[in-house]
Amino acid sequence: MAKQAHYTVLGLYGKLEVVANAVDPIREKFAVKDGDIQLLTSAALPENAIVEDHRPYPIVYFVWVLGIVGFFLAIILAGGTGWIMNLNVGGKPPFSWAPTGIITYEFTLLFSVIGTVVGLLYFTGLPDWTDRAYDRDISDGALGLLLKVANVHDQEEAAKMMSQSGAYKIVKGENNF
Repeated sequence: MAKQAHYTVLGLYGKLEVVANAVDPIREKFAVKDGDIQLLTSAALPENAIVEDHRPYPIVYFVWVLGIVGFFLAIILAGGTGWIMNLNVGGKPPFSWAPTGIITYEFTLLFSVIGTVVGLLYFTGLPDWTDRAYDRDISDGALGLLLKVANVHDQEEAAKMMSQSGAYKIVKGENNF
């Protein structure tokens, strides 16, 4: 299934106050959903400083699911190996709790850590193989307000609003966000 075509507008601003004042009218005009507007900057800003994002980030699900997978994989690996390759020594049972417990603990921890890393990569959008809207001025200190809209008319209207709100450069694109 192909992704629906969308259009983007990148407005470049010189000052933080100017872009902060431009965000609310643009959000109201186009009924922007979370994730359809981004602030691009080379400076470190606090999370949700300008563009609020209310999407949940359930990283804990990745941790729990992979932790449970590691738990059962360890039981199968440690306990199953002793059961399949049965070597009776002195009447010991083929399934031994102590080594199986240690390996189960280690695998559960290992897979939980892997789940954390996978969750962080997933929710930060890394790696991102898509084309991204970007301009060299952002590396030089400009603030970019990136907006995703549905059609060309909205793209033109957003570009006009950004220009009126103080953007010194407008870059239009298609399917690059």
